[in-house]
Amino acid sequence: MRRNAGEKKMKNNKPLVVSILGWSNSGKTTLIEAAIAECARRGISTAALKKSHNAASLQPDSKDSSRFRQAGADPSIYLSGHDMLILRKAPAWIDKDVIAELCPEASIVFCEGLEVDCSLRVLATGDETDETALKRRLTDIDILIARNATMIKLAIDRNVKTFKPEDVGSFIDHLIAQEDFHG
Repeated sequence: MRRNAGEKKMKNNKPLVVSILGWSNSGKTTLIEAAIAECARRGISTAALKKSHNAASLQPDSKDSSRFRQAGADPSIYLSGHDMLILRKAPAWIDKDVIAELCPEASIVFCEGLEVDCSLRVLATGDETDETALKRRLTDIDILIARNATMIKLAIDRNVKTFKPEDVGSFIDHLIAQEDFHG
């Protein structure tokens, strides 16, 4: 995707990598979907990466591209009139350089379920009220996304930036203000 003329550029042409962490049903996917839509509205190019412990489900497996991949093609590319799907072996290690290579046009890359070294670490908590129930300790994250006032107060008391899930515009403003992101 081509960048808009007014779009902010990244330092060293590398994207701001945002690791979105949390338990299942904590709001990670909904947050990323809203953040991508807000970025699109603002003309900021984004990419998304989803880490899963499950094998990719590319139904049906009998499609030619899946069959080519199973036979050993790396990559196997499915191209339609509007979309492209690239099937290839996953890299052994994912870091910011690999993400920049995979997403050369993105200014922000949202990584769901993948904690990337030196990324901005965001924890989605859903309705949790107790830090012991969280996937990460508050001292191990940069931003907390929470609905519960008790959890928000706890995070603020520990100097963790907080947003409610519906405050996606403010969340994007905060990402843009990061030193890796400049105009």
